[in-house]
Amino acid sequence: HQHIVETHGDYPDAMRTVARREGVPVIELHDMTRTFFETLGYEGSTQALVHYPANSFPGQTQALADNTHFNPYGAYEVAKMVVMGIKQLGLPVASHLRHNWRDFDPSKPDAPEAFTWYPAPIYETAKPDGN
Repeated sequence: HQHIVETHGDYPDAMRTVARREGVPVIELHDMTRTFFETLGYEGSTQALVHYPANSFPGQTQALADNTHFNPYGAYEVAKMVVMGIKQLGLPVASHLRHNWRDFDPSKPDAPEAFTWYPAPIYETAKPDGN
């Protein structure tokens, strides 16, 4: 596996420190997503992020190569990591999860080509503010 270059600085540790101080649980998405992306590898990670050739969507004349935001496949995989965090922490909301839930291991993600997403008829291709 290729290793991700850490760019978050002190933020992950600061988040954990504040959570401990405030007595609130933390779902460790930082570590789980790192495992997920390292498993996919550099090239494979683009299948979980907003990477689309020009003209993939109406009015999108330029290629999209955004290494920050998830596409539907990436968001689905990360949502499963959130569910795993809820279960691992024993949060009360876990009692509302589906009973037939299969546990998820980010080092064994679903194959991107096995994921089906039916796009909405209306698209917004503008990158959100704040990036």
